[in-house]
Amino acid sequence: MEKKLAAPRFYFFLKMSCTALLLCACLSACNKKSGDIQPQQPPPTVEVITLSYTNYQGYTKIAGNLESPATVNFQAQVSGYLKSAPTREGLMVDTNDILFEIDPSTYLAAREAAQAQLLIDQARAAKAEADLVRNKELMAQEVISKAQYDVYVASAKESEAAVELSKANLQAAEINLGFTKVFAPYKGLLGEVTVRPGNLVSAGTTQLGSMGVIDPIWVTFPLSEQAYVKSTKDGGFEASAKVLSEKLTPEAGSWLQAELILSDNSLYPEKGRIIFVDREFSPTTGTLKVKVEFPNPNGYLRPNQFAQVRLPYTLFTNVFVIPQSAIMQLQSKAMAYVVDQENKVQMRSLKIALLDDNQAVVEDGLKPGERLVVKGLLRLRNGIAVTPLTAEESAALSQKIKANLAQ
Repeated sequence: MEKKLAAPRFYFFLKMSCTALLLCACLSACNKKSGDIQPQQPPPTVEVITLSYTNYQGYTKIAGNLESPATVNFQAQVSGYLKSAPTREGLMVDTNDILFEIDPSTYLAAREAAQAQLLIDQARAAKAEADLVRNKELMAQEVISKAQYDVYVASAKESEAAVELSKANLQAAEINLGFTKVFAPYKGLLGEVTVRPGNLVSAGTTQLGSMGVIDPIWVTFPLSEQAYVKSTKDGGFEASAKVLSEKLTPEAGSWLQAELILSDNSLYPEKGRIIFVDREFSPTTGTLKVKVEFPNPNGYLRPNQFAQVRLPYTLFTNVFVIPQSAIMQLQSKAMAYVVDQENKVQMRSLKIALLDDNQAVVEDGLKPGERLVVKGLLRLRNGIAVTPLTAEESAALSQKIKANLAQ
C-alpha cells in the first residue's frame, strides 16, 4: 500500500520541477529579448560658430602707473599769520589764482622803510656828487690839496654804494611782500589744505597745501626687451628720439598711439601718444622706461592710479579669431572639433598665433565656412554624430526647457 502511494508523489515532484524549469527558461528568453531592444540615446547637442577670415590687431599690454606732469607743494616763504586760504579743497584752479595770503602788514612796513632809506641815500649821494664837483675845481685852482680831494671822491663812492644797497634792500622787501600771496603756477587740481586762516606759519617749514596738473596726465611703464624688439620689428613702436620728436604732432602715425585699460577692464575712451623713451635699459630690471600722455579733460584719471597700457604691434590678416573655450590642449598641441556635412565631429590640430582677451588667433588648421564647436566639448569623441546649434538656437532651446520645467 505504501509503494502505491509513493509513485503519485514522485510524479507530482517531477511535474513541479519541469514547470519551474520552463518558467526559468521563459523568463530568460524574455530578459534576452528585452535586452536586444534598448532605447537609443540622441546625439549630443553642441554650440557652433561658422568660421570666416578676419583681421586682428595684436597688442602688447604693460602695467603702468599714472603721474602728474607737474606737481607743486606750497611752503610758506615768509612768516606771519595766515589771512586767507581756499575755502574748498580738491577743486580745479586756474593759473595765477590766489590760493593763500599771509598778513602783509609787516612786509608793507618793511617795504616803506626800504623806500625811505633809498631816498635818504640818494639825497646823500647827490650831495656827495655835488661836493666832489665843487672841490675838483678848487683842487684845480690849488685851493685844496690832492689828499683833501681824495676824501670827497671816497665819500661820493660810498654814497653811491649806499644807494645800491638801499635798492637791493627795497627789492628784497618787495620779494618778501610778494611771498605773502601764493598763486597757482598753472591750471590744475588743488589737494588738501593743511592750514587755516589765523594759523601762524613759519618761513621754510610750514606746508600750506599742494596741487598738480591732471590734464593731460602721464602713464609711465617699463617696456620689456622682448616686447620692445617685437614692437620695433613690427613697426608698432619706435625708439629713435629723432623720429619721436618729428612725429609728436597731431598727424603722428597710428603706431604712436596707445590705449589705456582701467582696473575694471574697461577701455579709456581717449588715446595717448608716446612722449618719452629712456635712452637705455635699466641694468637692474632689464626694462626701458616709457611715458605716454593721455588727455584727461574730465579729470577721471588721477595720479598714482594703476592701469594697463595697450600698444599695437602686429596686425594679423586672413586669420580666424575663435574663443579660447573651443580649444583643447592635447599633448602640448592645440586641438578643436569641427562639424562636417554629416553632422559628425572631426578633431583638428591648430596653429595658434596669439592668445588675447579669451580669444585665440588661428593661422592654420581651419577653413572658412566650417562649423567650429565652442560649447559641449567634454561629451565629444572623434567621429560621433552631434546636433549642432548656433548661439541663438541654443539660447532659444534653453528658454524653452526652462519654460517647460516651470509648468
